[in-house]
Amino acid sequence: MNASAALGMTLTGSVFVELLKKELVSIENGVVHLINSTLQNDEIHEFFLNPIRLREKDRKIRTWISWFNGRGRKIQKMFVRNLVRKNVLRTEEKRFLFIPYTKVYLMDRELVESIRKEVENASLGKAEPNDESTILAMMVSKTNLMSRIFPERTQRKEATRNLKKLPETQVSKAVQEAIQMMHAAIFVAAT
Repeated sequence: MNASAALGMTLTGSVFVELLKKELVSIENGVVHLINSTLQNDEIHEFFLNPIRLREKDRKIRTWISWFNGRGRKIQKMFVRNLVRKNVLRTEEKRFLFIPYTKVYLMDRELVESIRKEVENASLGKAEPNDESTILAMMVSKTNLMSRIFPERTQRKEATRNLKKLPETQVSKAVQEAIQMMHAAIFVAAT
Protein backbone atom coordinates (compact mmCIF):
# COMPACT_ATOMS: atom_id res chain seq x y z
CA MET A 1 0.00 0.00 0.00
CA ASN A 2 1.43 3.36 -0.92
CA ALA A 3 1.58 6.40 1.32
CA SER A 4 -1.43 8.17 -0.18
CA ALA A 5 -3.64 5.11 0.37
CA ALA A 6 -2.61 4.97 4.03
CA LEU A 7 -3.21 8.70 4.50
CA GLY A 8 -6.94 8.21 5.18
CA MET A 9 -6.19 5.82 8.01
CA THR A 10 -3.61 8.21 9.39
CA LEU A 11 -6.15 11.06 9.36
CA THR A 12 -8.65 8.82 11.14
CA GLY A 13 -6.03 7.90 13.72
CA SER A 14 -5.18 11.56 14.29
CA VAL A 15 -8.86 12.38 14.90
CA PHE A 16 -9.05 9.59 17.49
CA VAL A 17 -5.98 11.09 19.18
CA GLU A 18 -7.81 14.44 19.38
CA LEU A 19 -10.95 12.76 20.74
CA LEU A 20 -8.82 11.06 23.40
CA LYS A 21 -7.13 14.36 24.36
CA LYS A 22 -10.52 16.10 24.67
CA GLU A 23 -11.70 13.17 26.82
CA LEU A 24 -14.66 12.46 24.55
CA VAL A 25 -13.68 8.80 24.11
CA SER A 26 -11.40 6.38 25.90
CA ILE A 27 -9.60 3.30 24.65
CA GLU A 28 -9.25 0.32 26.95
CA ASN A 29 -7.81 -2.96 25.65
CA GLY A 30 -8.22 -1.69 22.10
CA VAL A 31 -11.96 -0.99 22.54
CA VAL A 32 -13.37 2.52 22.08
CA HIS A 33 -15.72 3.71 24.82
CA LEU A 34 -17.76 6.91 24.54
CA ILE A 35 -17.20 9.10 27.60
CA ASN A 36 -18.90 12.35 26.67
CA SER A 37 -21.83 12.19 24.23
CA THR A 38 -22.54 15.94 24.04
CA LEU A 39 -22.69 17.58 20.63
CA GLN A 40 -19.46 19.19 19.44
CA ASN A 41 -18.92 22.42 17.51
CA ASP A 42 -16.27 20.80 15.32
CA GLU A 43 -17.68 19.23 12.14
CA ILE A 44 -14.98 16.53 12.00
CA HIS A 45 -15.34 15.51 15.65
CA GLU A 46 -19.11 15.34 15.27
CA PHE A 47 -18.75 13.20 12.12
CA PHE A 48 -16.67 10.71 14.12
CA LEU A 49 -18.71 10.78 17.33
CA ASN A 50 -22.14 10.38 15.73
CA PRO A 51 -21.66 6.75 14.56
CA ILE A 52 -20.00 5.88 17.88
CA ARG A 53 -23.05 7.29 19.71
CA LEU A 54 -25.45 5.31 17.52
CA ARG A 55 -23.73 1.94 18.11
CA GLU A 56 -25.05 0.20 21.18
CA LYS A 57 -22.00 -2.03 21.47
CA ASP A 58 -18.46 -0.71 21.92
CA ARG A 59 -16.13 -1.70 19.08
CA LYS A 60 -12.40 -2.11 18.64
CA ILE A 61 -10.49 0.92 17.43
CA ARG A 62 -9.16 -0.94 14.39
CA THR A 63 -12.80 -1.64 13.40
CA TRP A 64 -13.61 2.07 13.64
CA ILE A 65 -10.48 3.02 11.68
CA SER A 66 -11.44 0.60 8.90
CA TRP A 67 -15.04 1.84 8.95
CA PHE A 68 -14.02 5.50 8.71
CA ASN A 69 -11.44 4.64 6.03
CA GLY A 70 -14.37 3.62 3.83
CA ARG A 71 -15.56 7.20 4.16
CA GLY A 72 -12.09 8.63 3.48
CA ARG A 73 -13.09 10.93 0.64
CA LYS A 74 -15.75 12.62 2.77
CA ILE A 75 -13.31 12.97 5.69
CA GLN A 76 -10.69 14.44 3.38
CA LYS A 77 -13.18 17.04 2.11
CA MET A 78 -14.08 17.98 5.69
CA PHE A 79 -10.39 18.41 6.55
CA VAL A 80 -9.88 20.60 3.48
CA ARG A 81 -12.92 22.77 4.36
CA ASN A 82 -11.66 23.10 7.93
CA LEU A 83 -8.15 24.09 6.78
CA VAL A 84 -9.59 26.59 4.27
CA ARG A 85 -11.52 28.25 7.12
CA LYS A 86 -8.25 28.47 9.08
CA ASN A 87 -6.42 29.98 6.05
CA VAL A 88 -3.96 27.10 5.81
CA LEU A 89 -5.28 26.01 2.39
CA ARG A 90 -6.98 27.70 -0.53
CA THR A 91 -9.22 25.92 -3.04
CA GLU A 92 -10.02 26.76 -6.63
CA GLU A 93 -12.64 25.18 -8.88
CA LYS A 94 -11.17 23.97 -12.19
CA ARG A 95 -12.25 21.95 -15.21
CA PHE A 96 -10.51 19.36 -17.33
CA LEU A 97 -12.56 19.04 -20.52
CA PHE A 98 -16.03 18.60 -19.01
CA ILE A 99 -14.91 17.17 -15.65
CA PRO A 100 -14.99 19.62 -12.72
CA TYR A 101 -12.48 19.25 -9.88
CA THR A 102 -11.12 21.25 -6.97
CA LYS A 103 -7.47 22.27 -6.88
CA VAL A 104 -6.00 22.77 -3.39
CA TYR A 105 -3.16 25.22 -2.72
CA LEU A 106 -1.08 25.52 0.43
CA MET A 107 -1.20 29.00 1.98
CA ASP A 108 0.67 28.65 5.29
CA ARG A 109 3.94 26.90 4.44
CA GLU A 110 5.53 27.86 7.77
CA LEU A 111 2.90 25.97 9.77
CA VAL A 112 3.29 22.84 7.65
CA GLU A 113 7.07 23.04 7.81
CA SER A 114 6.99 23.48 11.61
CA ILE A 115 4.79 20.37 12.01
CA ARG A 116 7.02 18.39 9.65
CA LYS A 117 10.09 19.54 11.58
CA GLU A 118 8.47 18.62 14.90
CA VAL A 119 7.71 15.09 13.62
CA GLU A 120 11.23 14.84 12.20
CA ASN A 121 12.79 15.85 15.54
CA ALA A 122 10.58 13.39 17.43
CA SER A 123 11.51 10.61 15.00
CA LEU A 124 15.23 11.29 15.20
CA GLY A 125 15.19 11.90 18.96
CA LYS A 126 16.77 15.36 18.56
CA ALA A 127 14.36 17.18 20.85
CA GLU A 128 12.25 16.25 23.83
CA PRO A 129 9.08 15.04 22.08
CA ASN A 130 5.63 15.89 23.35
CA ASP A 131 2.70 13.46 23.18
CA GLU A 132 1.33 14.85 19.90
CA SER A 133 4.62 14.74 18.01
CA THR A 134 5.38 11.23 19.30
CA ILE A 135 1.98 9.92 18.22
CA LEU A 136 2.30 11.63 14.83
CA ALA A 137 5.79 10.20 14.36
CA MET A 138 4.57 6.70 15.26
CA MET A 139 1.65 6.97 12.81
CA VAL A 140 3.96 8.28 10.09
CA SER A 141 6.19 5.25 10.52
CA LYS A 142 3.30 2.76 10.62
CA THR A 143 1.64 4.13 7.47
CA ASN A 144 4.56 4.27 5.01
CA LEU A 145 4.80 8.07 5.10
CA MET A 146 8.46 8.11 6.19
CA SER A 147 9.69 8.96 2.69
CA ARG A 148 7.62 12.16 2.76
CA ILE A 149 9.25 13.33 5.99
CA PHE A 150 12.72 11.92 5.26
CA PRO A 151 13.59 12.01 1.55
CA GLU A 152 17.16 10.83 2.29
CA ARG A 153 17.53 7.11 2.92
CA THR A 154 20.10 7.44 5.72
CA GLN A 155 17.87 9.74 7.78
CA ARG A 156 14.90 7.44 7.13
CA LYS A 157 16.85 4.44 8.48
CA GLU A 158 17.99 6.37 11.55
CA ALA A 159 14.43 7.54 12.25
CA THR A 160 13.09 3.99 11.85
CA ARG A 161 15.65 2.69 14.33
CA ASN A 162 14.81 5.45 16.80
CA LEU A 163 11.04 4.97 16.45
CA LYS A 164 11.38 1.28 17.30
CA LYS A 165 12.64 2.38 20.73
CA LEU A 166 9.55 4.50 21.43
CA PRO A 167 6.54 2.89 23.13
CA GLU A 168 3.70 2.00 20.76
CA THR A 169 0.41 3.82 21.30
CA GLN A 170 -2.98 2.12 21.01
CA VAL A 171 -4.01 4.40 18.15
CA SER A 172 -0.85 3.84 16.07
CA LYS A 173 -1.11 0.09 16.67
CA ALA A 174 -4.76 0.10 15.54
CA VAL A 175 -3.88 2.08 12.40
CA GLN A 176 -1.17 -0.47 11.58
CA GLU A 177 -3.58 -3.39 12.17
CA ALA A 178 -6.18 -1.81 9.88
CA ILE A 179 -3.56 -1.38 7.16
CA GLN A 180 -2.48 -5.00 7.57
CA MET A 181 -6.12 -6.13 7.30
CA MET A 182 -6.43 -4.14 4.06
CA HIS A 183 -3.23 -5.74 2.72
CA ALA A 184 -4.62 -9.20 3.54
CA ALA A 185 -7.93 -8.41 1.83
CA ILE A 186 -6.12 -7.21 -1.32
CA PHE A 187 -3.92 -10.31 -1.30
CA VAL A 188 -6.93 -12.65 -0.97
CA ALA A 189 -8.78 -10.82 -3.75
CA ALA A 190 -5.75 -11.01 -6.05
CA THR A 191 -5.32 -14.78 -5.63
